[in-house]
Amino acid sequence: MSEQDLRDVTGLKRHKLQVVWFQRHFGVTPVQRADGRIIMSWSAFEALQAKRAGVLPATAGQAAERPALQPLRRAA
Repeated sequence: MSEQDLRDVTGLKRHKLQVVWFQRHFGVTPVQRADGRIIMSWSAFEALQAKRAGVLPATAGQAAERPALQPLRRAA
């Protein structure tokens, strides 16, 4: 993401406030450069959004856990 993209997403110009925004909204501290600018790809940001929304796809090595099914009525 470019600096302009980060400004558009967070609505903030200062790097420190952008970090606080990511901590508040996603519970993560983004990676920063030595000068404080955030390093984040669009795919990482989209994954954070998907995780927050609860719609992450299951990975190949990890099967999605299914809830236990209870019958509504007994079969005859």
